Amino acid sequence: MARPKRKWVVLSLLGAVAIVALGVVKHGDRTEPRPPDRLAAGLDHEQVEPTREIAEAAKSSSACAGQQLEIAMDDSIESVCMGALITKHNGSVRSHQIASLTAPQRWLRVEVAGGNILSAAWGSDVRPEFHCVAAACQGITISRRDAQGARVMTLERTALMRTSSNETSATQESLQLSGRIEIPAEEFSDLACPGQGVSIVTSDSSSQTFCPQGGAGFEVADDGTRRYRFTSLDGESIVVAADQDQQVRRVQYEGEVSLACRSVECGSVRISVANAEGARRFTFAGTTLIDTNSGESNAVLNGSLILPPM
Repeated sequence: MARPKRKWVVLSLLGAVAIVALGVVKHGDRTEPRPPDRLAAGLDHEQVEPTREIAEAAKSSSACAGQQLEIAMDDSIESVCMGALITKHNGSVRSHQIASLTAPQRWLRVEVAGGNILSAAWGSDVRPEFHCVAAACQGITISRRDAQGARVMTLERTALMRTSSNETSATQESLQLSGRIEIPAEEFSDLACPGQGVSIVTSDSSSQTFCPQGGAGFEVADDGTRRYRFTSLDGESIVVAADQDQQVRRVQYEGEVSLACRSVECGSVRISVANAEGARRFTFAGTTLIDTNSGESNAVLNGSLILPPM
């Protein structure tokens, strides 16, 4: 009866070894107990935390995408997050204004006429603290319009001097601004150009709507040729030259580039007879103008312009 008892003991030991084997895991070249549930929970926590940090970083970095200015002052550089730019009109002068999103709120104002920078100012509340005028505003450029009509204003180490009202108490006489600010496309209706306007799409995909809010008129040459000129608020012009029979001889666009067509190339341009009030309409139907300097770029004009009665 002793032998069967020893078999039962051996089988019991083998069963215990199998149970222990199920409780271990392979790790490198040795085996060790499986980590307890509390360590697994800690591992899950470590997997979640980096995701949160990345999300916060993405949120922070996207908040000022494309609308950030760097202010260099006292040998230090401060990055300021800016809001959306707005543009106000006063005759042919555009005033581009943008304010910071964080306190204390500061603002930048850049005034332009056509392609000329008239002035720039940086300040807080209602008072400009630093400014530049005309040729002193070095480093400010405004790009051509893209396919949607938007532009980009770039400031590259633009130096602004402290305004005279603050000179007595100031310790910092100047600062430098750097950054890129988007100028949204202007809505056609905002230009108050009812019943007329010409779209200009260039071969490099820039586009704009020409509105003659700057005025319209004509002059007569000695040979009887008339030159009708339409001018926008940006100082750009469309000039149509016609002979005594009102046949178009030349069309020229004068703006960021100079484009023109001659004689039969301008065949899609029509000049209406004067209406009861004496106004004439100039219609452009796919009129192609070629760069007068290089001949490598062109623009297509569509729309109409009204010459008011004189």
